[in-house]
Amino acid sequence: MKISYREIVLSFLFIPLVANAAELVPIPTEDALGLGRKLVEQAAKIATPQITINAEVEKANGVHVQRKMGILVVPQKDLKESEELAAKFKTDSGASLAYLFLHHLVPVVDGKRIDEKKLRSVTITDKDGASHTVHVLLLAIRQPSPDDYRLYAYGQDAKPIVDAKFAEGAGPGPEPVAVEVKNPNESTHEGTIAITVFGKYQATFTGAYTGE
Repeated sequence: MKISYREIVLSFLFIPLVANAAELVPIPTEDALGLGRKLVEQAAKIATPQITINAEVEKANGVHVQRKMGILVVPQKDLKESEELAAKFKTDSGASLAYLFLHHLVPVVDGKRIDEKKLRSVTITDKDGASHTVHVLLLAIRQPSPDDYRLYAYGQDAKPIVDAKFAEGAGPGPEPVAVEVKNPNESTHEGTIAITVFGKYQATFTGAYTGE
């Protein structure tokens, strides 16, 4: 059975991060590619980005609660470990890593939910003409000092909204960049968003549900 684009969009919507983590499942590859392509087309129009991302839609991946929740990452094209990439880690903005798309979800920093006005957003329209607004974070890796690697997530401001330390850690599988949601909490409507790079480096930060 062929899945319509509207069904793909609807599968990206979600209710509060629920206690039943088993409901969180990978977004099917075909759906991730279709949705990622639409979102990247709009994200590429962002004015004055802190970093430039040339996205590789074919490697888009994410998780969702079908028809209720979704988070999608689309990596930088041709991302691989190299001396060239390592040199970019030391630049002021860091090396371009990925787009991270969130719907009804915002980062939590210092125990507080980020004001949605500080986030960039894109809008996509389904085949029935309904519009859907999705937040987008620009992800980068920065190395401020030896043996200190950081995940930067940029919103509207020049400084990153998220500054999370990388450590060794395995992810859900897709490379070069994968996203997953861990430890969803029913009472706080929060969960841990984990970004894994090259299948062995992982940085995490808290995300909170903002929908009704």
